[in-house]
Amino acid sequence: MATQGRSEVRIFGGPALVRQSEATRFLWGDEESGQVSDLIYGRGERISALIFTLGPGHRFGTSKTWKTLYDQHRFYYVVQGSLAIQDPESGEVAVARAGEAITWRGPRYHFGYNVGDEEVVALDWYAPAERPPDVPESAVSAGKRDLGEVRGGRYDLLGAWPDRRPEARRAALEGGGVVTVGPADALHLVQGERAPVLVSILSSSALLTAGTFELRAGAASEAEEHPGDEVVFALSGRLHVHLPASGGWFELEPLDCLFLPEGTQHRYWSYGSQASRAAFCVAPGYR
Repeated sequence: MATQGRSEVRIFGGPALVRQSEATRFLWGDEESGQVSDLIYGRGERISALIFTLGPGHRFGTSKTWKTLYDQHRFYYVVQGSLAIQDPESGEVAVARAGEAITWRGPRYHFGYNVGDEEVVALDWYAPAERPPDVPESAVSAGKRDLGEVRGGRYDLLGAWPDRRPEARRAALEGGGVVTVGPADALHLVQGERAPVLVSILSSSALLTAGTFELRAGAASEAEEHPGDEVVFALSGRLHVHLPASGGWFELEPLDCLFLPEGTQHRYWSYGSQASRAAFCVAPGYR
């Protein structure tokens, strides 16, 4: 969830490691919209690092004060639980479970639901920024258009399912609609020649590229850098990141986060005895 800008939220400058325990806790929403527990790791001009959680049976929607309408490329990667995202105006509904993500682009309202029996934990990325870091969300919500007629689903597809599934998915993807993406949808890249790492791109546009990678135990990647700012979340194992230029050496436990500004050369290490998995997002340009 996009959250209220507040003075105690870390503003990213150079490379920064933020532990899960150090993230700012914030309760988004009100009784009408539903409320979401946010962990705000930090904000930059082009990318922010957030996690949101929803308890079993919890949901978020919209209210006069909190309007879930954002003109952005958004990417919700589910670490735990089962998350459903609904576009209430088009009727599109996407469901993602652990290891999958929900993504969409453009000015859309969205509602979210925990549709499982355990807490939802979702990494939350978006670009571009909706407002400067020091401006609260409540200051801009009033100027957003009101929600139109709410549709609970694509009722127009009843009577022709799954026959029209390929057509509906293709239309949603091309139009920036709400879709679920997972390992089966990934664009795979092999990065490096001497120490190749398989990178799985789950969503990519001119504004944002997001995906996952895994390092076997004891492995290290070759140095890389991006023309955009990067945020990396460790998912499992112990992920280390080395900055060759400065000698920086960071250790990430699961749900710790590292911010790397544009052009920062870095190498990933799985320094422990277990494989390391991570999810990342780069905004705006990956290569």
